[in-house]
Amino acid sequence: MSRRSTSGRGSGRPGTPGGRRPQRASKQSRSHGGVSPELIDDTAAGRRMSFRASVTVGALLIVLFGLIQPISSGLTQMQQIAALEADIDATKGEVDQLQEERERLDDPEHLERLARENLQYVHEGEEAFIVVDSPDDHGDEAGESEAGASKAVRAQPWYIELVDSLRAVGYANEEDPT
Repeated sequence: MSRRSTSGRGSGRPGTPGGRRPQRASKQSRSHGGVSPELIDDTAAGRRMSFRASVTVGALLIVLFGLIQPISSGLTQMQQIAALEADIDATKGEVDQLQEERERLDDPEHLERLARENLQYVHEGEEAFIVVDSPDDHGDEAGESEAGASKAVRAQPWYIELVDSLRAVGYANEEDPT
């Protein structure tokens, strides 16, 4: 059995309020006539940190500082994984588009249309016409002659461009004299 009585929690020792020991007066208060032990705040003793508590807090801080680097590298890796997953999704979209294009290229009608549009292929007996001016110039330059519209504008005269190109070709073919 325990020493405590059944009358309640605060019935520790006789003569002490609430069953607590009276606080011991410090040396200063005893020498200067100080304050009575009943007036000393009970929480003042709890505010001081014991050696064991300070060692425990120090150990926890060391562990926390040790975990900062792995946590930050883990977060960095999670961001990299998310970026790579986004790249994978984009690549899958491109693969799907390329597979659709491949399926369209298996269709002979689509191939024929591409050959007509891009390579100017025609069937036997058909005539092909190549339009020189661009479709943007239909309404604005109706009064100009077609020959003047198709001339290319050069930054330098043709003979200077020829000499420059011959020099470039000559320099490209020269071997190292060493």
